[in-house]
Amino acid sequence: MKDLIKQMLDEALILKADKQNNSLVVFSNEPDAKKASQETFRNKEALKGSGFKWDNDIKAWVSPIENFEEAKKTLEGINKSSEFVGKIENLEDFVKNSEDFQGKENLMDKINMYVQDLANATDEKAMSAEIKRYLTFFAGFRGHSFYNTLLIWIQKSNATKVAGFRQWETKHRRVTKGAKGIMIFAPVFTKGSKEAPTNDKDLDKEVSKGAPVRFRPVYVFDISDTEPIDERGTVPETPKWFEESEPTERTKELYTYLSEILDNMGVKLTKGDAKAGEKGYSAGNNINMSSEVEGAGEVSTLIHELAHELMHWKKSSIFYQGDVVKYDGGMKELQAESVAYIVMKHYGLPAQHQTTYLALWKANKEKILANMKVISDTAKFIIDEIDKTAAQVKPSEENNVDEDLYL
Repeated sequence: MKDLIKQMLDEALILKADKQNNSLVVFSNEPDAKKASQETFRNKEALKGSGFKWDNDIKAWVSPIENFEEAKKTLEGINKSSEFVGKIENLEDFVKNSEDFQGKENLMDKINMYVQDLANATDEKAMSAEIKRYLTFFAGFRGHSFYNTLLIWIQKSNATKVAGFRQWETKHRRVTKGAKGIMIFAPVFTKGSKEAPTNDKDLDKEVSKGAPVRFRPVYVFDISDTEPIDERGTVPETPKWFEESEPTERTKELYTYLSEILDNMGVKLTKGDAKAGEKGYSAGNNINMSSEVEGAGEVSTLIHELAHELMHWKKSSIFYQGDVVKYDGGMKELQAESVAYIVMKHYGLPAQHQTTYLALWKANKEKILANMKVISDTAKFIIDEIDKTAAQVKPSEENNVDEDLYL
């Protein structure tokens, strides 16, 4: 046994620096050239795996000098014993053939793959009959100016979708008998006029002048005051885009880590009831979470709002893109929900509802891929911060913590 141990200790690989070529070179201390060659080649997979390449001119394995720490670690493992080397090689084969796991692939490659998956899935969802019917039915409903919105709210505070008498007929619905119209101002279009045509949004400018002369009173009706003329006028149900789930140890941990990240960033986290059905909102250094969501839904919402904090506030967002998306609500939702999808996928949490959400915002593959860089960079930042925060938590202080959060 002593002879065997001595033999294993004698069979050692030595790491030397070749300063002239700015490289590291591995030699065997075995005096016999053949045995030395056998020793290095016996460990070729371990050496190659840590960045070494065979240099046929000097008959040795070489690696860039900046790879010193990795090379040192590899040689320490090789030199312990042939049995230990065998176990390392077995482990290496096991890792190569294992299922995907955090850190096996380059993180950015994995993230970009997730962006591609999301883009394809969103296009597919947008073509579904459910989404197409919903978007087709509600196409053509204009957004109203602030003052017209105010007039609608004063007259019918629970109104949701309003349109004129004739417009409702194009939707295969008719205004019910006795329904009371809602007065708003509509732009006047003059035939042959050289002036640029006005639209609803111009009302705000005209009111500020004190003389809205290019607008006239008209009446619109809320959808609740209409009925279908035939089956084509049936109002489609709003596609379910958000899935609830029960809290688990993993969702609780991730929520805790995200909360700590927000604290480190100086972002205040509050909880409050939803005012208009929202799951949460970002207000620039403040995120409010609705008390109505929990589990994976809660984590997804918090990531979504954190993404807004990182991208969409001029003063505080580290990934702010200039004013290009400042007034584009659809683009901001596309970016934030795409980030949420990637992070949720990375930690193995349910991430299917994002495709419906994005389809309802009229996102598509082209738009998602055009935003790949900011989506990827933001997702990577969040993942890195989660992993860093998780690594700082001592396992003894955690109960049933998933190990891959520490990788």
